[in-house]
Amino acid sequence: MRSKFLALTGLLLLVPGAVLAVGPLDLSAEVGCYGHYLWRGITLTNGAVVQPEVSAEVAGFGLNLWGNLNADDPSGDSGFNEYDVTVSYGLGLPVASLDLGVIYYALPDASEQNTAEAFASASASLVLSPTLSVYRDVDQVDGWYWEAGLSHGVALSPGASLDLSARAGLGSERYMAGYFPVGAAKAVTDQATSSSLTDYSFTAALPWHPAPMATITPSLSWCSLLNDASDAVDAGGGDTGTLVWGVSASVGF
Repeated sequence: MRSKFLALTGLLLLVPGAVLAVGPLDLSAEVGCYGHYLWRGITLTNGAVVQPEVSAEVAGFGLNLWGNLNADDPSGDSGFNEYDVTVSYGLGLPVASLDLGVIYYALPDASEQNTAEAFASASASLVLSPTLSVYRDVDQVDGWYWEAGLSHGVALSPGASLDLSARAGLGSERYMAGYFPVGAAKAVTDQATSSSLTDYSFTAALPWHPAPMATITPSLSWCSLLNDASDAVDAGGGDTGTLVWGVSASVGF
C-alpha cells in the first residue's frame, strides 16, 4: 500500500511542473510557535514546538511541506519529530470550493509508524463559512475521520481582524481502534459502536498585516477529546482538554 501511495504522490508531484505555463506560481512560507502540538485533540508533544512550512500552488495544484520541531520537550529531547508532505488540487466553484489530495506523515524517530491519508474538503461561501472534510488512512490505521467546522471574521482595523472558529471531528471504528484502542475495546465490551465524535476545538486568532504580503497571527485555542477517545486518554493519565497558545508569521509571494 505504501509503495502505491508513493507512486501516486510522485505522479502528482510531476503535474505542477507540467502546468507552469498556464498559470502563475504562488509561494508562501510560515513559521509558528505553539505551547503544545495537538493533532485532532491528541497531545503529541506536551511542550513548546516550532512548526515551519512552505507551500507552492500553480493552476490549482498545491504542494505543502510541514514539520514539527520540539523546542521544549519535557524529556529533554529536541529536534524534528515529524515531517508531512501534502499534494492537493483545488477547484473553485461559484459559492464553494473543493480540495482533493494526499498527505504523507513521516516520523523520523519511529519510521515504522509512518502513514498516509487521502482527503477531500469542501467549503461554502455562506454565513459562518461552513467546511466539511473527510480523511481516509490508507496505510497504518485504514480508518475514516470526518471533520466539520465553522468560522467568522470581524474586521478591527484596515490591517487586523478577529477570527473565531470551531470544529469537531468524528472517527470510524477502525480509526478509534488505531488511535484509541482502550476506548474501542470498551465500546466492544459495552456492545456499542466505537465510531463516535472524538474531539472539538474553539480558536480565537488576531491576524495582523504589517505589510501587504506578511501576516503575524497570535492565537488561543481550547481543544478537548470526547466520548471513548477521552476515556481512553484519561485512563492512560493523559490530558483530555488543553489550552494552546500560539503565534505565527507568514509571507506570500
